[in-house]
Amino acid sequence: MSKVKLPLERLNEALDGGVEEGSNVLILADLAVDKSKFASALVNYRLDEDDNLVYFVNNRMPQYINERIDSERADGETAVIDGFSSTLNKESEERFKIDKDLKADRSEYLQESKETTKEALEELEDWGTTYVMDSLDTFAGQWEEVEDFVDEIGPVAEDTLAVNYYFLPNLGFEEDDDIERLKEIFDYVIHLKGLERSGIVLKYIDIRKPDIETKVPFDITPEGLVMYVPKMLVTGPYDAGKSTTVQNMSEEAVSVDRLGTTVSLDHGQVERNGLKAELFGTPGQKRFDWALDFLGRSIFGCFIVVDSRDPNYERVRKLKEDLEAEELPFIILANFQNKDDALSPDEIQDELSIKTVGIDAKHDEGLDQALQSLMEEILSRHSWYYT
Repeated sequence: MSKVKLPLERLNEALDGGVEEGSNVLILADLAVDKSKFASALVNYRLDEDDNLVYFVNNRMPQYINERIDSERADGETAVIDGFSSTLNKESEERFKIDKDLKADRSEYLQESKETTKEALEELEDWGTTYVMDSLDTFAGQWEEVEDFVDEIGPVAEDTLAVNYYFLPNLGFEEDDDIERLKEIFDYVIHLKGLERSGIVLKYIDIRKPDIETKVPFDITPEGLVMYVPKMLVTGPYDAGKSTTVQNMSEEAVSVDRLGTTVSLDHGQVERNGLKAELFGTPGQKRFDWALDFLGRSIFGCFIVVDSRDPNYERVRKLKEDLEAEELPFIILANFQNKDDALSPDEIQDELSIKTVGIDAKHDEGLDQALQSLMEEILSRHSWYYT
């Protein structure tokens, strides 16, 4: 079977290229995560890949889904199955709809849902379809009903090369028995988790089946899913180019300086190459070390910017000691690599035993690699990041 990509490249890497065609994917979402927005981001990404779309909506009016789906992005066909209007005794305008009332006759509603789903999948002209059921909580822990539904739709998905995505709000399904039962039913189990830390709700993806270590922090933007780190710190010796690094790494940045010297925190918002982050830069003078101590309680990774012509090893070693005490991931950015008398990143790395990336902050050279390198450090310590 070929692999179908998901909206985050890090997720695809963890899954050896994506999920298999014809597979059944459960997306279990904590209540702190908006599963509908995640579903919309997934759908619009697959529409960009020219998939057909069948979207079964059973917890709200279909107009809401039609507004969230950008059907103009698709060369394939799209169809919404209305499984909600009948519960309100309203007439549906959708071509595919469930006439039975879930509350009046549950078994007939579920049977019609299966038949209508198969009909919609089979009637699409071209193979290669994304099928979404946006709320499995209709089954509310009735795993036999879930298994029966998935088993009946599964063969149609295999025949039409569809991938079936079932969304389920996490209503307390944390017991081992529940998770193991879900693993038996679905080919993949992807958990969207929400965790509060330092007043910030972190959203990250935990792959429960297959059982792999990768955890992927994410956020949902108007453009789709991105990897997200709430706070990254930019620090380093005086006059090393920290403010320039924040400004040129960011889409938007604010700096407070006096006579060219930063006297307050820099702040920038990064959105580049599928990564979103907040940057905070501290002044380089020792009298501002309180800012590093204060921010260190809530940051997730740190850049130490040095002047490659004079790295000020003594100051950097002190910063290294402080960051290691906080168990924070960090790397060195060796700035001014465009200068003839600059030490190479390898020379600085050998001296400090810290991963070092060469940059020319003023001309935006090496900054993408710097972001990627720090992100790798953060992800490699996910046991720290998510505890």
